[in-house]
Amino acid sequence: MKDFDLKGLREKLGYTQAELASALQCGQDYISRMESNPGNMSLEFFMNLCSVARMLPNDVLSNFKLEQPKALDIPNVYGEESLKKNALKYYIAPTMELFKEKPEYQTAIKKISELDDLINIYGAKPLVALLGPSDAGKSTMINSLTGIDALLSQWTPTTSSTVYVKHINDKPAWMGENHVSIFKAEAHDKGWNFRRIHDIEYCRNHALHVGNYDILEKYCNRNSNKLHKEVDSAVVYLDSNILLSCDIVDLPGFGTEEMDDTVRAQRAKDEADIVLFLCQSNSFLNKHSDILFLKDVIRTLPVLNTKEVPLLSNLFVIASQSHVVGPEKIPQVLETRSIAFSEQLSDELIKQIFNVSKREFVEIFKTRFFSYSLDTPVLREEFENAFRELLVNSLPTIRKARLNQAIEDFKNESRTLFANEVQKYETILRDRENSKKEYEKAVREKPQKFEEINTLRNQLISFIDKSQKSNTLEIKLWEKETITEKYIINLINEKNYDKKQAKEYLLSNISDLYYAKMQEILKGSASEFNTMLTQFFKDVEKKANSLSKISVGNVQIPFDFKGALAGGIAGASVLGGLGLWAATVGNLGGYILVAKGVSLLSALGISVGGTAAAASFVAMIGGPITIGIALAIGAFAIVTSLFGDGWKKRLAKEVIKTLEKEKVINSYSDAITKFWDDSKIGLNEVVEGILQKIEEHLDNLKTIIETSDPRTIEDMITINKGLEDFFGQLPWEGSENLKALPTQTMSMSI
Repeated sequence: MKDFDLKGLREKLGYTQAELASALQCGQDYISRMESNPGNMSLEFFMNLCSVARMLPNDVLSNFKLEQPKALDIPNVYGEESLKKNALKYYIAPTMELFKEKPEYQTAIKKISELDDLINIYGAKPLVALLGPSDAGKSTMINSLTGIDALLSQWTPTTSSTVYVKHINDKPAWMGENHVSIFKAEAHDKGWNFRRIHDIEYCRNHALHVGNYDILEKYCNRNSNKLHKEVDSAVVYLDSNILLSCDIVDLPGFGTEEMDDTVRAQRAKDEADIVLFLCQSNSFLNKHSDILFLKDVIRTLPVLNTKEVPLLSNLFVIASQSHVVGPEKIPQVLETRSIAFSEQLSDELIKQIFNVSKREFVEIFKTRFFSYSLDTPVLREEFENAFRELLVNSLPTIRKARLNQAIEDFKNESRTLFANEVQKYETILRDRENSKKEYEKAVREKPQKFEEINTLRNQLISFIDKSQKSNTLEIKLWEKETITEKYIINLINEKNYDKKQAKEYLLSNISDLYYAKMQEILKGSASEFNTMLTQFFKDVEKKANSLSKISVGNVQIPFDFKGALAGGIAGASVLGGLGLWAATVGNLGGYILVAKGVSLLSALGISVGGTAAAASFVAMIGGPITIGIALAIGAFAIVTSLFGDGWKKRLAKEVIKTLEKEKVINSYSDAITKFWDDSKIGLNEVVEGILQKIEEHLDNLKTIIETSDPRTIEDMITINKGLEDFFGQLPWEGSENLKALPTQTMSMSI
């Protein structure tokens, strides 16, 4: 009966609340509560109400329904980009069919696939994640924002899977008439990757079921007769205007009896660009688990601080079902809880992640608290205005600029690639003998150059090993020198905790200090590693070019090092510190990181540069590991009785005893070790990929040099000149070719 309009019926009958309470023999306050939350109405009360109204139950229910809020009115802010994509598709599609028929166009096909990936990543809509306890009303809010009651939205925790919601226009052709697809995880510890939604082969390999909206209840409902543990994620396609400006992800509530729910919620939030953190208004941020989870959200929130996207503008902390508290009291609840929560954030943590003082952060943070209610429009108006501003005005500016720049860079790089191919074939055609000598020289020098590259790699690995040892030692020494009885007593005094507050929050406060110290340590070493990587790849590029150089006169043909490097990074199983480096080299690394599950705003924030950006990335790496520690440390029991004046000292001893018993420092040192282990694995995989590309390049040179018919080389010159023009004239952002016929450019060269 949650949509029953008791107030409307009462007013139709001409009763005041007091008069209706008298007729039903109950308190006026009960009538008030039932009007605010009719879902709590008992069947007995409802039948008595029908008797007083002298109406049949069906007539009461059908004639007095609460008016559901209209879907959030969002314009199609990316409509222009959709037209550009269609123009690009029209330009490419006919020629692509011709490419597939001839083996000499394999490079062109790979470049078109790269362009497709780039557009899917930088052209992706921002991902909005709804987080919060299992009873916060996340699915209900999504149904309200979209205007479609498609998701499970009962008052009990029902969503047992990660559910992504996209616009119906985004639905891939392979789904046919179906509107829901359900996927299994990649592995036990690795979920299905939403960022690969456009990869048909990947999706088909992981798809469990496709169908219509009813299969959500069957496969994604914890209250279903059969719990489908194999289900990891679902994608739902809806026809709703808001989904033209963003994708939405509904996550299982944390803190349920199902540990998998908390793990999924932690994992999926890290790929989100915008976070809506919901908590019921009548218990708003009162539970320890709610505070810990919101703290982790803040730790891993994508950090941007630009004119278009100010700091924390992508975070909304929402008191859901605010009508229960009421319009008069809700402002005080928001202010009180924002202040109380801010007290739980350490200065060190804020400085490391956001590079601002805690005082500056708190002033911004308190403006990110909002109320929300389906029943009372005034209680959701401020949130809807701020959310609309972010989706309509703030994010599109930075997203469109990055997409336009990425495609312009791609056009220039592709043009250069095929121009170099033309130069290579022309050089070989002019002087076959000299080219053969250059090639044979390169083959002789290859072992030495590869050895030099491996020597440089080993120097980096040595740095990684030293950093791993020094970083883990540093955090252990820090714990020994800092987390002392005296420090803990001072912390209790600084927070002005009473006995109950100290037992509840102290361990969480100390876990922030561990976390902040880990970020500080890793940030320093990772920045140094970043500088070394830049020089390393410059040196490797020089050696690769010296091997692939075929020259006649002053003409030299460079090796496509950037392509080899991009392929190596994209193919690496893990990145560690290489991820930070990749994100700082522009579009190349940015879209690769997003494809691996990093949020788009995180990748953009890192590429902007600055201390906060670097800290954000390290936090992003450490976050999924250390959130488990944060939740666990909050659950540790402090059993010491706190009677008498010496309770602070006894509590400090108990805290240190608990930290030692649970081996907390080992968890953080393990996180640091994993970061550097991943860096070593990633470095080796990337370098091996580059060496393999050099081998392939030399094999290609050999094939060309040994070609007996000069006309074959002449044909390749013609083909690559055509490709240079084709990619250089891709229609996008003011290009004169937007209306050009798609077959004109390539028709002569094929």
